[in-house]
Amino acid sequence: MKKLLLLCTTAAAFVPTAAFAQSTGTDATEANKEAETIVVTGTRSRGVAGVVVPDVPKTRSILTNELLVRQSEGQSVLQSINLVPGVNFTNSDPYGSSGGNLRIRGFPGNRVALLFDGLPLNDTGNYAIFSNQQMDQEIIDQVSVNLGTTDVDSPTPSAAGGVVSYRTLVPGREFGGLIKGALGDFSYSRLFGLVETGELAGTGIRGFVSGSYQKYDKFKGPGELKKQQGNARLYKALGTNGDFISLAWHYNRNRNNSYNNGLVSDYRANKLFDNIEQCARDLPTAGVADNDGSSSTAASNITGLAPSTCTNYYNLRINPSDTGNLRGAVRLTLAPGLIFTADPGYQHVLANGGGTATVSENDARLRGQSTAAGVDLNGDGDFLDTVRLYQPSNTRTNRYTLLTSLIYELSDSQRVRLAYTFDRGRHRQTGEFGRIEENGDPISVFGGKYNESARIVSADGKTLQNRDRLSIAQLQQLSFEYFGKFLDNRLTATVGIRAPFFRRELNQYCYTLLSSGNPVCTSETINPARILKPGVALPAGPAPSGGYVYAPFERTVKYSPVLPSAGIAYDFAGGHSLYASYGKNFSSPSTDNLYRSVSIDVKPETTNSYELGYRFKSGKVQAQLAGFYVDYKNRIVTAQDLDPTSQTFGSTLDRNVGDARAYGLDGQVSWRPFKNTSLYAYVSHINSKLKDNILGRAGGSGCLPNTTVGTQCVVVLTKGAEFVETPQWTFGGRAQQDISILSFGVQAKWVDARYSTDDNGRDGRNAAAFNNLGDLPINLRGKTSSYTVVDADVKAKLDAVMPGLFFRGSVINLFDKYYFGNINTQNNLAGGPRFSVGAPRTFQGTIGLDF
Repeated sequence: MKKLLLLCTTAAAFVPTAAFAQSTGTDATEANKEAETIVVTGTRSRGVAGVVVPDVPKTRSILTNELLVRQSEGQSVLQSINLVPGVNFTNSDPYGSSGGNLRIRGFPGNRVALLFDGLPLNDTGNYAIFSNQQMDQEIIDQVSVNLGTTDVDSPTPSAAGGVVSYRTLVPGREFGGLIKGALGDFSYSRLFGLVETGELAGTGIRGFVSGSYQKYDKFKGPGELKKQQGNARLYKALGTNGDFISLAWHYNRNRNNSYNNGLVSDYRANKLFDNIEQCARDLPTAGVADNDGSSSTAASNITGLAPSTCTNYYNLRINPSDTGNLRGAVRLTLAPGLIFTADPGYQHVLANGGGTATVSENDARLRGQSTAAGVDLNGDGDFLDTVRLYQPSNTRTNRYTLLTSLIYELSDSQRVRLAYTFDRGRHRQTGEFGRIEENGDPISVFGGKYNESARIVSADGKTLQNRDRLSIAQLQQLSFEYFGKFLDNRLTATVGIRAPFFRRELNQYCYTLLSSGNPVCTSETINPARILKPGVALPAGPAPSGGYVYAPFERTVKYSPVLPSAGIAYDFAGGHSLYASYGKNFSSPSTDNLYRSVSIDVKPETTNSYELGYRFKSGKVQAQLAGFYVDYKNRIVTAQDLDPTSQTFGSTLDRNVGDARAYGLDGQVSWRPFKNTSLYAYVSHINSKLKDNILGRAGGSGCLPNTTVGTQCVVVLTKGAEFVETPQWTFGGRAQQDISILSFGVQAKWVDARYSTDDNGRDGRNAAAFNNLGDLPINLRGKTSSYTVVDADVKAKLDAVMPGLFFRGSVINLFDKYYFGNINTQNNLAGGPRFSVGAPRTFQGTIGLDF
């Protein structure tokens, strides 16, 4: 592992900006020409204390492996970028396997591009980011954050602002490795191992393989979280001019019990509110209408519990996922001054968010088109019962991506690039109900999808499910960029244009209920009076029994914006520089938006982002201060549905809040005053405002199409409101001191108060739910309290015992601050926003061998 890190540092000296950006093409375009042919032996500092502010004409901040490996064991890399100004990530537990929520300059995570060696990781359907599925930090070379805009070849139809991109370490030239074991609070255990092959038989090919396993209990409520991961990479340098070829593999498996994020009333009753440990179910009795949880009045076979409590049974609230990818990368010099790059990849995802529901044995969906009275779900010989079932919403994605660039050097200081991007994701979403065991556990974590014994079949032979749709999201993108240096390389200028052609094919195989936008999957004959045609106004009078629906449909939507960008930077003497940038960005609607809207054209979000910044760089200091302004058209905000009683539980739902604007500043400075002392500090401020009032549902979520103000919709007082879940101020830092064989580190972050509703709690409805708050970290308008989290770590080199042996200890939330982290935001307080509790004080210890 030591050799691996040394090689990465040395390799960077060939091209000082290498791996500073998201793709091989952007790396090659931004590289310093004069340095590409200089072979440097030994090491070179890549920043100060693991922090780099690269010389590019936009606001970009980088954290290197030096800093990443000092974070807690097994933690997501997205938690680590909390050290970057402008970024606020709220983790759901101390060790990262429960996911979290990312915001950058007020943009939610699904409006930020997340890239892994150039491959887009945002979900192809709703663009969500799954932080618990990221690569182990030990083998991440660096993570780069564009705070304001995308790069010209960014492979994304969703990023209205910002890019988070991390890259894999390059294998070392000699054999070596790392093995670690960690223990911590909440029965935490983790094993990690890495082996480098060194150069194989004189071929110049070198590689590594790594694996990890971690398991721990939830810090509140019953349940556990398990994660397995494997990674491998082969790499071969082609000559000494920076050309190379690489192939990498990644696999991640999560089996997690979810946390139950509660309402204010839940935390008022129990500050560690969560799911329950037992599931109560009615014993089936022939000839009796057994009620297996549709109400709280039925008898139970578990004393003291009603069947309805199974709604929050921990083993029905799970989050299984299997993800993997193959990634290639190549850079070839085709002729003097002509460079070709390519980043191909394939990804596979299978996941769901768990869930449960009760179904009547004579439900119309179970009868279908047959004449049967129903289906005997519990085996008691009648069709009278209401039976609890497992109700997951499975998603399987197969995704193919290719980023290519052709770079031509007009001169030693000027380059042009033509780039092409292809990204196609086949997104199959189903919701096969599954049978559950007597104690309430699901027979299969994927319901009836892959398990015949768990599957529920209707009387006419159809699979009972709550969702059935196929989406294909295809992006083809052409990009052009000019990159030049002038005035003895002091002035850098870039001009680019990105032209994405995005096509989404929608195949809805179920009916869509107008009143909620939710699917109704059934083989029964639907009353024609209930079926509406797209674009036709609602008939006068009351709706038919069951409400209006849209029939199954096929639909294709296309978006083709033109997105210009530009930047300029000037380097003064003494390490000082100024820069300015502009970028137009775009985010297309998600599949959830398009399926729920049916008959209207959902507008995409667009932004115009402007930046003006200052940098100072020396051997001991890296500093950056940026001011920004963002103008939004049709701003879209997103929250995960965390209501356990909802049919869309676990889904990511969008809502529009109209036009908006935001401005602010981000600053950071890393300083090494002495050889063994490093200090780092950062600060961010954002002033945000929505420009208009909007329509929203009385229940708090988005207003449905074809409805007017009245029972369905209300006016939401959003004009002048701040962005939800966006702190006005954040600041923090890290200090590290090395003393002989010991290294001590402490880092802290202060996060300002955040609103949980689009109207900032000004509506007043349901305000009674926020009375008698006691010491809960929230006020009467649903604004969470500010909080400070302090983490500390220590590393001891134990070479006297065995060469390469070390110990590392860490503590998260040192002062055990109780605070609300993630927020399931809503239009107004009437909908009852939900909150997660931040991780408590958590200790962890690691013993490792670096060889």
